[in-house]
Amino acid sequence: MAFWQAKVNGAYTDMPTPSSFKIDWEDLDKNSYRSITSGNLIDTVVSKSWTKAQFNYNCLSETEVNTLLSVLLQNPIYVKLSHNPFFSTVTELEMRCSKKSVEMLETGDYTLSFNLVQKKKVSGQ
Repeated sequence: MAFWQAKVNGAYTDMPTPSSFKIDWEDLDKNSYRSITSGNLIDTVVSKSWTKAQFNYNCLSETEVNTLLSVLLQNPIYVKLSHNPFFSTVTELEMRCSKKSVEMLETGDYTLSFNLVQKKKVSGQ
């Protein structure tokens, strides 16, 4: 499997391997607060390890940038990441692009950075 795949026109498509990749996980809780007497965190965890993935690409052509941007316009974006250590198998995640940035270099190439944020809970969270 490619580094990551996105569902395009109903079928999973291999996406270009990023120049760099970072993944964060965040737990979601309800009505958390700090005790004013002890300072302890009082929390009720709703689910664990929601995925936020950051992709960075260097030296893309205008066509490559436009192809990736067309995928990022979808909401939700169905994604399979082969490098998500939280899951023991490749898991389909429903995500959305929360931030994207494109820069044109003096060479005429482009850089592209974007985040994908998990929208729905999956088994194991």
